[in-house]
Amino acid sequence: MIYFIIIVLLVIGALVFILQDAKADIEELRRQYDLQHESHLIEKEKIRKDSTFRSSAVSWGNSIENFVPFMDIFPIPPEDVNFLGKPIDYVGFTYTDSKTDCEVHFIEVKSGNASLSVKQRNIKKAIQEGRVKWHEVRVEANKLK
Repeated sequence: MIYFIIIVLLVIGALVFILQDAKADIEELRRQYDLQHESHLIEKEKIRKDSTFRSSAVSWGNSIENFVPFMDIFPIPPEDVNFLGKPIDYVGFTYTDSKTDCEVHFIEVKSGNASLSVKQRNIKKAIQEGRVKWHEVRVEANKLK
């Protein structure tokens, strides 16, 4: 009987030791979780602020596009441009009365550190390399009388 009690006490002691060790492990995991959770919250706030900043930068860029033709830095008179918006902001035409001096201008407006998109870079390269085409599409006139 005494052996049984000793074995039970040893088993209980071992279980208590195992439970205390498990409790310490759980507390360590909880501490690591709390640190990681706090780190994620800080990172989430940084991302949110960056997103807000980028959104306001895009809004600013979209707003300023309408006024840029009237600024001194614009390369041609505002009355000679048409707003496209996408993928290039403006197309302009100068010296249209001249057979030899007539020019077509493609103008992209950027603000801050904005850079050209892949599509815009491809269009720029096509223009620079002379891969520009003219298409005339004719449709029948209205024949109602």
